[in-house]
Amino acid sequence: MKEPEVKPSTKEKDVVGLVNEIANGRMSRRQFIERGLVMGLSVSALGTILAACGRKTQSVSTATLPPMVTTKPKTLNLFNWSDYMAPAVKKGFQKTTGISVNETYFADNESLLAKLKLGATGYDVIVPSDYMVHIMLMSNLIQPLDMKYIPNYDKYVAPLFKDPPYDKPSENHGMKYSTPFQWGVTGIAVRKDKMTDPISKWSDLWNTKYKDQIDMLDDEREDLGAALKMLGYSYNSKSQSELDAATQKLIQQKPIVRTYDNTNMKRAIASGLWLTMCWNGDCLMALDEMGGTKALSMVSWVLPAEGYGRFVDNMAIPTGANSRYAAHLFLDYCLDPKIQAELVNYIWYNSPVPDSRQYTDPFALTLVPSDADLQRSENFNDLGAFATNYATAWRSFKSA
Repeated sequence: MKEPEVKPSTKEKDVVGLVNEIANGRMSRRQFIERGLVMGLSVSALGTILAACGRKTQSVSTATLPPMVTTKPKTLNLFNWSDYMAPAVKKGFQKTTGISVNETYFADNESLLAKLKLGATGYDVIVPSDYMVHIMLMSNLIQPLDMKYIPNYDKYVAPLFKDPPYDKPSENHGMKYSTPFQWGVTGIAVRKDKMTDPISKWSDLWNTKYKDQIDMLDDEREDLGAALKMLGYSYNSKSQSELDAATQKLIQQKPIVRTYDNTNMKRAIASGLWLTMCWNGDCLMALDEMGGTKALSMVSWVLPAEGYGRFVDNMAIPTGANSRYAAHLFLDYCLDPKIQAELVNYIWYNSPVPDSRQYTDPFALTLVPSDADLQRSENFNDLGAFATNYATAWRSFKSA
């Protein structure tokens, strides 16, 4: 049975917000400490957060590989998204190595970041998304990998995922800090049995004739990114004028959108909503619920002509890991083609290992983009200090 979705507690949400405020420069150190103490955080915990937020990029260039202690522990601690690891993979790893996998869950990238910045230790493997790998790398929250213990990386990972902008060994003195786990894309699920108009672009979601038949993701980077792409700009634009134009586009669209939602996309598609902005895994789950391949006559999956987002979830080892060795063994194990197939068959996103396809349920491959389609996709990058501008733009849109 799949695990239920993890919901952050009210206090955890408050901590995440506090971390974002200080990290993005919207709060003074004094204000940060005052609010943190009111929330019940200790002085030492607040000091840890301030230290992590203040770290600079030059620390990365001096990173060295710690010595590898090859003693196997009894347990590996995995900190993951909920419902994002096939139980058979955990059992297989234990059978292969003798190491059991203890899995706990975080709600989103920002909650994961807050946990580590608050000084949480003991996690051996974490699963941050692309842009978050870079943020954690620059904050010394994850450690460099010893790639000789991860031979499946060189052997099986597709070139597209080997030199991502968020983890470039050429910029980190040859050091690599993450391995790809699963990836996906953002598109539009169209109930073609409910409407006959051809849908091919983000701009179609701005057509007033579809009022109350459109759901958008409740996601700052995704929604602003779609508007930026529609205007001919990059998902990772650092131009204020381009960001302002995208914000205005979202404000213009707002009256015709039914809701902004990150959790019920499958339900929206299956219930008959005409146009749902979502991730490919959610569309595939809706198709499965509606009858599998037979449902392809009712639902089409559109990768917008202007371009669309491509996310990569990765595995990394926190600096406070209990066992570097077990973590390296797990990263390598998860890149084996047969194990990747087990993951895709369970998670229903995409594998960075092409050789896994021969072992994968054909239905799970239904929405994998072609190489030609991937040319229009774009990774989400860490925006650095300009992330504050996106947060401001999002608040402006939300309050409009």
